[in-house]
Amino acid sequence: MLLDKDKIQKINFFENLTNSKVKDFLDEEKIIVVVEQGELGKALGRKAKNIKMVEKMFRKRLKIVEFSEDPLTFVKNFIYPFNAEDVKLNNNIIEITIQDRKTKGLLIGRNGRNLNELNRFVHEYYNLNVKII
Repeated sequence: MLLDKDKIQKINFFENLTNSKVKDFLDEEKIIVVVEQGELGKALGRKAKNIKMVEKMFRKRLKIVEFSEDPLTFVKNFIYPFNAEDVKLNNNIIEITIQDRKTKGLLIGRNGRNLNELNRFVHEYYNLNVKII
């Protein structure tokens, strides 16, 4: 994770607001924050007030993901609220099985943006790739 001054300030703001430990931070079209395992409740806040406050401050959508040592659990956390029929590891590729075309399209995102974000994190932490089937 490359840090510049702006990113460090945003991470510090988020950590001070939520009292949770940030593991990774991506600030592009939307903000994706990966928090340490067990810190998701603190990061969300009561009635998701922390999400609303951060979205208002940065004027961007916010996604908070809980880290897990298990890559399959991390992928399930990342794709939440979408439910996959199956998530399995096969030859250094995590395969996500989804039957519903609409859900599959939302998960992949426009121009593959959502899938690329997921791939970035999974490759960085576990040196694996993600494939949606």
